[in-house]
Amino acid sequence: MVFFQDEQPARDLDDDLDDDWSEDSDIEHISFVCEDCDYRWEEASEGEVDSDTIVCPMCGSLNVTQL
Repeated sequence: MVFFQDEQPARDLDDDLDDDWSEDSDIEHISFVCEDCDYRWEEASEGEVDSDTIVCPMCGSLNVTQL
């Protein structure tokens, strides 16, 4: 493979993902659903989540259920 003077070889993106991933991570993902617009999403959480304060990012409703 020939590279020009300032050109760098392409990096493997999978290598970057492996560097960032940790098996000991305390962050868990919690799933939610909006009862008004049926939008579903996940949020990263390091502890307890107060589901009374969760707002749907799609419609702004407070009628959200944790799955």
